[in-house]
Amino acid sequence: MPKPHILLIEDTDSVREVITRQLQVLGAEVTALADGDRVKRELDKTPFDLVIADLHLPDCSGIDIARFAKAKNCKIILLSGDTNLISRPSILSAGFDDILEKPVTLEGLQKILEKFKLGVHGVSAKTPEQEYDETGSIHLTSLYDQMGDLDETCRVMLSRFPDMMRPLVDKILTGAQQKDFKLTEETAHSLKGAARSIGAIKLGEICNLIQEDATKNRVNDADLKNLNDEFLLVTKGIETLCK
Repeated sequence: MPKPHILLIEDTDSVREVITRQLQVLGAEVTALADGDRVKRELDKTPFDLVIADLHLPDCSGIDIARFAKAKNCKIILLSGDTNLISRPSILSAGFDDILEKPVTLEGLQKILEKFKLGVHGVSAKTPEQEYDETGSIHLTSLYDQMGDLDETCRVMLSRFPDMMRPLVDKILTGAQQKDFKLTEETAHSLKGAARSIGAIKLGEICNLIQEDATKNRVNDADLKNLNDEFLLVTKGIETLCK
């Protein structure tokens, strides 16, 4: 049976890397894009079996991508951290076939692929001996649910996360200092997804608090300090896991 070919559109680098790896582990061929700029061209030239798209993208809404996909008779999955979105009129009218909740687990992704009768490899997540790593910043159960197993390829990918996430932390701190609440909200949302994708649950929770405050045009200095402190712990935790 040929590999299912899936188009993934996700603007947060670390989240895109994790889901790409998950799809490959499940036996799919993946074309991954960081924005919507090339989506229509890709759909025009390639008969994809499935499209998975984030809702909020820099230059193209996931709703627009859904319409492009539907025009090609291609199933499309909404990728979001909020399952309540699926009941919104704009989402319903766009024609999404299902919603995939972040953080995406291997099991959840496998069920989606099986639902649309796309042949995949069966996988099972490894059960860690302890719930958290030694720093208390990485929830190992979540990490294994998403990664499957920390093999060499996974460790190399994981080791890049601090460098990918540090600019987001700096951007949040700068946005908060300049009272640029829109920037702070959007960046906190991106970092929240990135953190959760590697099991950094506490970091994700801090980002969620910052994001919610930014929507109300305010920032909490204690949350900003916690953000920086927790990021340092996550960095240390990743370094230890990747040794």
